[in-house]
Amino acid sequence: MGAYAAAVAKSQDKADESWANHVAARDAKSKPSLPLAGYAGAYRDAWYGDVFVEQRSGKLRLRFGATADLVGTMEHWQHDTFIVRWDNRSLNADAFVTFSLDPDGKVREVRMQAVSSLTDFSFDFQDLLLVPVSDKK
Repeated sequence: MGAYAAAVAKSQDKADESWANHVAARDAKSKPSLPLAGYAGAYRDAWYGDVFVEQRSGKLRLRFGATADLVGTMEHWQHDTFIVRWDNRSLNADAFVTFSLDPDGKVREVRMQAVSSLTDFSFDFQDLLLVPVSDKK
C-alpha cells in the first residue's frame, strides 16, 4: 500500500510541476487574435468526426459531436489558445485548445492537449487534427 501511495503522490507532484510550468510560461496579458466569433464553427477530425465551437452569451463553448459528455466552456489562456473546462467535472480532462491561423486570419486547424498529465490516456486529444468544415462545395 505504501508503494502505491508514493507512486500516486509522485504523479501528482509531476502534474503540479507541469501546471506551474504552464502558468510561468503564460502571457496573461495577451489577447486572442480574432473576435470570439472568428473561432466559432464546425471542425472535423478524419478519425473522430465533428467538433463544434459555438459562441453563446459572450463565451465560446466546445461540443464533441459523438461524445455527449464532452461539452464545455472555453476560457482564453493566451494568444490563440483556450482551455476547455468540461461541464461534467468528473471527467478530470480539461484541455488546451489551440487555433492556428492562415495568413488571411482564418482558422486553418485546431489542436488539443490535456492540461494535466493525470488525464486518462483514453482522452487522446493530442491525436486530433481538427480542420474547419467548409460549407463551400
